[in-house]
Amino acid sequence: MVNKFKQKAYMRRIDVIRRAGRSLSQAKVRTLLTSLAIAVGAFTISLALAAGAGGRAYVNQMVSTSGDAKSISVYAPMEDEKQSAQLLPEYGVIADDAATVGVLTKKDLVNLRAVAGVETVTPRIGFETQYVVTPAGKKLVAQAEVKIDQTELIYAAGTLDNFTVKEGQIVIPDAYVQQFGIKDAASAIGKKITLHVVRDNPAGGQESTDKTLTIAAVDRASDTAIYYQPTLRISPVDGESLYNFINAYSATKDTYYGATVQVKSGYDVNEVKTALEAKKYQAYSLQDDRESLLQTVNVVQWGMAAFGALAILASIFGIINTQYISVLERTQQIGLMKAVGMRRRDVAALFRYEAAWVGFLGGTIGVVGALLVSFANPLIANFLQLEEGTRLLIVEPLTALLLIASLMIVAVASGYFPSRKAAKLDPIEALRTE
Repeated sequence: MVNKFKQKAYMRRIDVIRRAGRSLSQAKVRTLLTSLAIAVGAFTISLALAAGAGGRAYVNQMVSTSGDAKSISVYAPMEDEKQSAQLLPEYGVIADDAATVGVLTKKDLVNLRAVAGVETVTPRIGFETQYVVTPAGKKLVAQAEVKIDQTELIYAAGTLDNFTVKEGQIVIPDAYVQQFGIKDAASAIGKKITLHVVRDNPAGGQESTDKTLTIAAVDRASDTAIYYQPTLRISPVDGESLYNFINAYSATKDTYYGATVQVKSGYDVNEVKTALEAKKYQAYSLQDDRESLLQTVNVVQWGMAAFGALAILASIFGIINTQYISVLERTQQIGLMKAVGMRRRDVAALFRYEAAWVGFLGGTIGVVGALLVSFANPLIANFLQLEEGTRLLIVEPLTALLLIASLMIVAVASGYFPSRKAAKLDPIEALRTE
């Protein structure tokens, strides 16, 4: 018996919804204009949310191709300039060999590894090659750097496991391919590159060594990479080998200008960074750049959304006005419905559903409009000279549905007073109205 009662109530609600739709269809122009007022705000907010989603995706891509989000760059503590100015140099000691101020030592590396959340510590090393020997046997002056983290690369050919260069491998930039006498990027994979380095020995002469590496991948420039520089990229093992050879006779051996700290999975990068700074080290992470860029995206997004909210606020008064006019025009109809037994709450529900229909139509028109604009992503990317496939406008389905639902709620709330007025009409007085 209870189930039958619920079924009848459900069918009655469906009838009310249908009746609300028919009532709106009888005033098509007024309904369309009211819906369009909401659609303007819905379109602006949808576009703002799409731009925010696209902007965040673009920023995340920039960060991933500019560095490893789970790594931290660490440098020696800042030197106290006032104290340094008061220190007198010792006679007979060369300034470059006098101290290791401003650099990291092996002891520093041990201290860094002891910090909670640190997985690995890889020293940053720099060295100069005298020249490189290309696969064609040509000698060119080109510099190499050690790839010490899992920063994403945009490949022109070949791949790396987890974006990590292994011992014996080398990555060359696409800009160097033809200069190295190679036909194209794909043809470069598997070919050999030799790095030639020299050092001064204590006797006043020079010594040299060669390291031959195999091309494993060819990377290329990307507009999403913040710090991209075309260079030869080698493994930490090969880099340290060359670095140790060059600095074997130098008093600055076993010192490094910086280090890269890899954070363990499950640990917050900012917390580990704070712990490193507590030990007086200088620490920087891509999270800093990411948060700064995302803050800019959020400001732009909410600025656009604010204009949409103003449009919706204006449309609220339009809904109220439309509903009041509808009540006045249908006074006799309301009286007749109440005279044949329609309850006050059903009359109020009828007008609330009409308002919900208006909110649904306006929200849907706005969201569809934003979706159509998002199809212009290729044109936007081309106009801004961004990489092909870049999407700066991303309409997320769940966000769009939530926006439409929110606008329906706003419309129903706006129609509260008109629906209340309709529900309170006296059927006898309503039927007498001309």
